[in-house]
Amino acid sequence: MGKGKWTRWGRGNCEGYGLEIGNALRASVFRNSDGFWETSINAVDHGNFENIEDAKTRIEEAIRDDVSLILEDWELWNNAKMRAA
Repeated sequence: MGKGKWTRWGRGNCEGYGLEIGNALRASVFRNSDGFWETSINAVDHGNFENIEDAKTRIEEAIRDDVSLILEDWELWNNAKMRAA
């Protein structure tokens, strides 16, 4: 996939986009048969949207929130490891 950027796949009405952040986060946005855009991160549903812009925005916001939590936990874990050493 795109290594930190959206990549398009499919043809015509069969259209989707993927976004990978390292090996940890894999997002998908694709048009379903009803014309709505389905979204997911690591196979967890993040809702359906009427347009691609709203779908991508939702995914990017969710990833930002997830990464923020990861960075906080990473810092706590690293600090604990340093204290234990």
